[in-house]
Amino acid sequence: MDNLLPDSNQSPAGIRKAIALRAKERRLQLGWSRTTLAVRAGVSQWTLKHFEHTGKIALETLIQIAVALNDADSLNSLFLKRGAAPASMAELEKLHPVPRVRGRTVA
Repeated sequence: MDNLLPDSNQSPAGIRKAIALRAKERRLQLGWSRTTLAVRAGVSQWTLKHFEHTGKIALETLIQIAVALNDADSLNSLFLKRGAAPASMAELEKLHPVPRVRGRTVA
């Protein structure tokens, strides 16, 4: 699975489920059971199971899990200052030109 967040057009539910899936994949990659991660993160097994299935979790608990999985740095990059957004559609098209499509259109 791609390690990037889904694009910004995806729903909040889709984003949180993708984050939960990546956390589960990391846990399995480490060879840890839910019990092992729950103990290391200081959260209940039920909370961890609920998060892995629904993506719903309190921020503090998500941070505890990220620390236990040695991935807290990825949370630190949220909401970092970015460059200015393009002011107009023309500026946006200069940054990401739309490829031309040649050929006839059939009506």
